[in-house]
Amino acid sequence: MERITNVSLNRTILGTTQQTLARLATYQRQLASGKKVNEVSDDPVGAKTAMRYRAEQFSAGKYLDNIDRGTAFMNASDSALAEMSTLMDQVKDLGLQGTNGTQDASSRKVLAQSVDSYLTRMIELGNSVHDGRYIFAGTATVQDQPPFARSADDASVAYSGNLDSFSIEIGPTATVPVNQNGYQLFMGEVDVFRSVIELRDALKANDGDKVNALLANVDAASVQVNDLHGAMGGRLQRLELARNQLEDNRTYLGELVSGIEDVDMTEAISQMQLSQVALEAGLQAGTRVLQPTLLDFIR
Repeated sequence: MERITNVSLNRTILGTTQQTLARLATYQRQLASGKKVNEVSDDPVGAKTAMRYRAEQFSAGKYLDNIDRGTAFMNASDSALAEMSTLMDQVKDLGLQGTNGTQDASSRKVLAQSVDSYLTRMIELGNSVHDGRYIFAGTATVQDQPPFARSADDASVAYSGNLDSFSIEIGPTATVPVNQNGYQLFMGEVDVFRSVIELRDALKANDGDKVNALLANVDAASVQVNDLHGAMGGRLQRLELARNQLEDNRTYLGELVSGIEDVDMTEAISQMQLSQVALEAGLQAGTRVLQPTLLDFIR
């Protein structure tokens, strides 16, 4: 039979009491912080998993920031293209009016002036700025010179931007181009500005036949601008879909982190109450067991 001494009994009671106090302190800290994982040592595996989820949340946040900036830039481009598309429709209407045989030189001159005013506005749209950057200048977005300017003889519009593009990351392996260079937009397959200038000059010259012949070019330019506007809308839609996916994913990751770290209040309160009962019972038992001393046996 194992011999139990007062020293071993004291150590057992004190050790058990310390363990109960430690459990009680743990539950009190969990209730105070609302977290069951306050330190890595509380749950090494869970803490490592939570840190991985937080890293993924951080990455999703960076992609969302990229999408916000890209969306703002592309919205500015979309707005400019939408107005330019409307202007091209109006230029086409003026050209149709110019083909009317009842129009005289004075009337066509007035139409030419209207076309020229639309041309001026179109150049302004080509030089649109968002957040201090030219949106149709390729990557030459902070240069001092606007990308589009009339020539000295007012017979053409020159482009001084570059042909580069830049994209934003919306995922680990996904990118979306944000900008379009102005040359590709307005001087690629069809030179939009030239078609408007030629129509203006034909109206100014009172040449109804030439105006009629140029309407095909104007119509092609209008189709090109409309197609570019539609493509921009498609890219904006892709950004919106990516945003929704990232936000859903970040919310789900937050729920996973919460499931690992957050404390179950009902369970924690119950466990704390049990620890308190165990502590009180242990202390009462200790007072009875440890009460006799050597003096009690001295007569």
